[in-house]
Amino acid sequence: MRRAWSAPGHAGSYHPKEKMNYHNLHLPWQRRKHDTCRSVEMSGQDPLSLLDLAAQSLLNDEDSAVRALEKLPVGLFPTLSTAAFDGGHTKTVTAMVQAWPFPCLRLGSLRDQSITQDLLEAVLDGLELVPTSAACPRRSKLKVLDFTHDFEHSNWEECSETTPAPFVITHMLEEPEADPLAPNSKEQPPHHREPVEIHTDLFLGGLFGFFHLSGFPSYILQRVEKSHGCLRLRCRTLVINQVPLRSLVEILGMLELETIREVRLHHRSRFCFRSDLIQFFTHVGQMSNLGHLIMNDIPWDFPADCFSLLSPLGHLQKLHLIFGCLSGQLQKMLSGLQKPLETLVINGCRLTENDITYLSQSIHATHLKELVLCGNNLSQMVPGPLEVLLGEVSGTLQHLNLRSCRLKEAQLRALLPALCCCSRLRSLVFYDNVISTSGIMNVLQRLAGLKELKRVQYPVPAECVVYLDEYRWGNLNRVELARVHAKLQEMLQALRRADMELTNATSVA
Repeated sequence: MRRAWSAPGHAGSYHPKEKMNYHNLHLPWQRRKHDTCRSVEMSGQDPLSLLDLAAQSLLNDEDSAVRALEKLPVGLFPTLSTAAFDGGHTKTVTAMVQAWPFPCLRLGSLRDQSITQDLLEAVLDGLELVPTSAACPRRSKLKVLDFTHDFEHSNWEECSETTPAPFVITHMLEEPEADPLAPNSKEQPPHHREPVEIHTDLFLGGLFGFFHLSGFPSYILQRVEKSHGCLRLRCRTLVINQVPLRSLVEILGMLELETIREVRLHHRSRFCFRSDLIQFFTHVGQMSNLGHLIMNDIPWDFPADCFSLLSPLGHLQKLHLIFGCLSGQLQKMLSGLQKPLETLVINGCRLTENDITYLSQSIHATHLKELVLCGNNLSQMVPGPLEVLLGEVSGTLQHLNLRSCRLKEAQLRALLPALCCCSRLRSLVFYDNVISTSGIMNVLQRLAGLKELKRVQYPVPAECVVYLDEYRWGNLNRVELARVHAKLQEMLQALRRADMELTNATSVA
């Protein structure tokens, strides 16, 4: 059964007097099905327009539909292409791609598999095949084939012809008419036309340590590799889940690394070869526009000095290190970075006092906007390094997360002078620490003067629960918790801070 299209955007019916944005066009794939007008009306949907009905009628003879593209008004392409995709008319889809009159064609996300395999093949055939004058005399203006899924709020402006570097889309060269007697153009490198860029996010995953590249990512990579330069793959976000590093290195060799902006690595293998790690980080170090790196389930034998290979990265702003044994290794990992980070997440990585001391003295401290230290035992760092660190970040810090850091009430109280200096703080998380109701009230009273602080997630008070250890609790008294929560809100109202949103561990679990 054919999978339905699902991509946002609605081009609507064509009206000659309406001004259309041809440089950034989305096609309304998730639209009407092939029902009669009466059945559509009975289901409460809008009836098909005359244009829709005309497009469906034309597609009953695909040869006629292809010939009609020569003189088809530009504004009618969306309607005909929608009908062609919905009806699975692959021949027409290929011809329309060859004659596409707009710089960009957006087809939704490959992750959602909103395009079927045969339609994907038809689209890519249209990009690689050189049209003959008889089949498709109109020259395509297509520069970008976009498979990114969030194009409604995308930061990519590649469809515009005035885009600044680093993602400049050059104008399409004029194509000479192809000789219909020439050999099959699909087998010949089409040197006379500039390549079309495929923009996509890649999601690569394995299972139980086994990985086999398949599905749409595999097909896209194969077609790009065999296109003789006709297609260029530009990956914005790369998500890797349980892919062996050796296989991952091979895949990275197929990509244009400078176009990658975000990498999310979920490795889950506690051991790996050092040579594979070095090759992986060498590739990551070549991602010159990388701004966000997430490493989840870091191997226990991870050599921290591999991070020195990331020193060329000039745009890295966000670094997430999640679940690993990095005790005493933070300096090795961060000292090679030439540009200060704005977001640093270190979750469950067994940080030591030396790690926190280094961080407070690093170039990152005075630039951090978000600092997440949850899941680390910081109980031995107050008084001392943690206070110093909060003092250093106080000028820029907007979000602080100290969840599950084994902080006691006296330690949290000792941090309050430094926290009160964080004038730009917007959110504070400190739940899953053993604190009493009076301790929580003291924190809120002291921080009420921070006018930008709008969100606080506090722990379940010690009076409302039986703590089994620093991380686990049971026998929750929800009635008492509700009473405490109401009391805290009343206090904030009295302090004229009713704008501060309060949630506790039970609200976010």
